[in-house]
Amino acid sequence: MKVFGYQKDSEKLMELEEVTFQTDIKELDKIIKFLQVIKEQHSKVNGEVECHSHFRDWDDQWNDNSTDLIVVTTKI
Repeated sequence: MKVFGYQKDSEKLMELEEVTFQTDIKELDKIIKFLQVIKEQHSKVNGEVECHSHFRDWDDQWNDNSTDLIVVTTKI
């Protein structure tokens, strides 16, 4: 697994060594559900295709002040 991120108001992608989620239990439950749904959807894709999904597209309460979580899966 590799983790990448952007600084706020920057387009410079950085590989991160460590990630911290500052959240409450309700938000954590939403993230877990998102990851479960994405796992199911991405596992249906065959071949060399790289899949990506955004939390912002999945969560109807997401807004521009929220952090987006992007999951990218590649063939093992």
